[in-house]
Amino acid sequence: MTMERLRAAMRAEKWQLDYLFDLSFQAWIVHIGVVTAVFGIFAVTWPDETWPFVWYAAISLLSILLALLARRYIHDRPADEAAAQPYGIAHTALTTLVGIVWGLGAFGAATGAFQYLLVYSLALGGTVLGAVSSQHALPRSCFISIWTSVPLLAAAHLFHNPGLFGTAIMVMILLYGGVVSILAIRMLRFMRTNVLLTRSLDARLAELTKMAGELEDARHEAVEANYSKSRFLAHASHDLRQPVHAIGLFTACLRDLRLGTEAMQHVNSIDNAARSVSRLLGSLLDISRLDVALIVPQPERMALGDFLHGIVRQNANVADESGCDLELESTDLWVNTDPTLLSAMIQNILSNALKYAPGSKVRIAVSHDATGCAEIAIADNGPGISDDDLPHIFDEFYRVDDEGARKTEGLGLGLAIVQRLAGLMGLDVAIDSGADRGTTLRIGGLHIVEAGSVSVSRAHREHPLTGLNVCVID
Repeated sequence: MTMERLRAAMRAEKWQLDYLFDLSFQAWIVHIGVVTAVFGIFAVTWPDETWPFVWYAAISLLSILLALLARRYIHDRPADEAAAQPYGIAHTALTTLVGIVWGLGAFGAATGAFQYLLVYSLALGGTVLGAVSSQHALPRSCFISIWTSVPLLAAAHLFHNPGLFGTAIMVMILLYGGVVSILAIRMLRFMRTNVLLTRSLDARLAELTKMAGELEDARHEAVEANYSKSRFLAHASHDLRQPVHAIGLFTACLRDLRLGTEAMQHVNSIDNAARSVSRLLGSLLDISRLDVALIVPQPERMALGDFLHGIVRQNANVADESGCDLELESTDLWVNTDPTLLSAMIQNILSNALKYAPGSKVRIAVSHDATGCAEIAIADNGPGISDDDLPHIFDEFYRVDDEGARKTEGLGLGLAIVQRLAGLMGLDVAIDSGADRGTTLRIGGLHIVEAGSVSVSRAHREHPLTGLNVCVID
């Protein structure tokens, strides 16, 4: 068990070797500089001795080999741990030799005066710290370089001074070796923790990236499904309106016949039901066309007063049937907007007012502000909308849950269409309402223009088929 733990501790992972060799080249170049400085002192002190030159040549050669090893590793950058292990083994072997040469050199320095041994000790102590800082990622190289040099340095001091003073220095040097070894262990533990944390974060990031991709795919599928639904509704609503229109034509023909009172009541009921279905299909068609971006605003100059008078005339009969008093405040403003889409917005608002506030006073007024924009306000003094329902009033298919609303036909799309059209045209829609105090809807942001000739309406522009005869066969 102990040998297994020792082997596991001495084994190097690839990330340890990557970190080691990324720092090694510069570290060994600095090491050669330190060795050269020490050799300069020894060469002057012992000019006739051979050992300083041998020591310098050996340790310089080993430093150069270690620097080249680091350069080769960085250049090759092994792909896996198996390919990186030979580099780690070579590094450990070379650092072992460096530690031994440093330790043996201490005995050469011990043959001279104490100050030379002290200089050598300081150089070796700094080198040991450098080994801890640059080699702690590979603990076997770090510990071998420490414990092949430091004990020999301690023995050299005892050799220089066998007495109490030398013994004390030897003990302190060995303690120094223990301290730097503990420092190396702590640095390695800190580094391992950072690596584990980085791997955990990378794994979490990969998981989140995968989830984000899946969510994006799901969102894309949902958007496509929504577009498919909208296209289906648009086509289905359009196709269903044809038989409904045919029913209206048949009821018109039946009115021309001499029918009895009871039969005429049935015809009127059929006609009213057909109109209701047509309005519902129209709302579905409008919201579907907005979903698939088939509606493109085509603004033109128009007299706002004449435009609103036309809408009031169109709704006069419905207002009479609901017992509402429909009023219009005259205006001479001209605006530049899409009359068809603006008409659809106002028609939806008026339809709600006439349906949900029967017997009330409905007033249409126009105002303008200093920014050059007009605002249309449509107000009624009906039952109003509660504070609970007001935040959802523009939601699609939302209807107020009360008895009056349940008795009234509709899908809850009218105000949703108004808001969507407003966004499409760059207009603002606001609502002010409350229980038992009526409702006011405002359409703002209509750009005022100078009065002038009316733009040719799209309905009256010359069509490519103008002047041709059309034969309809039923």
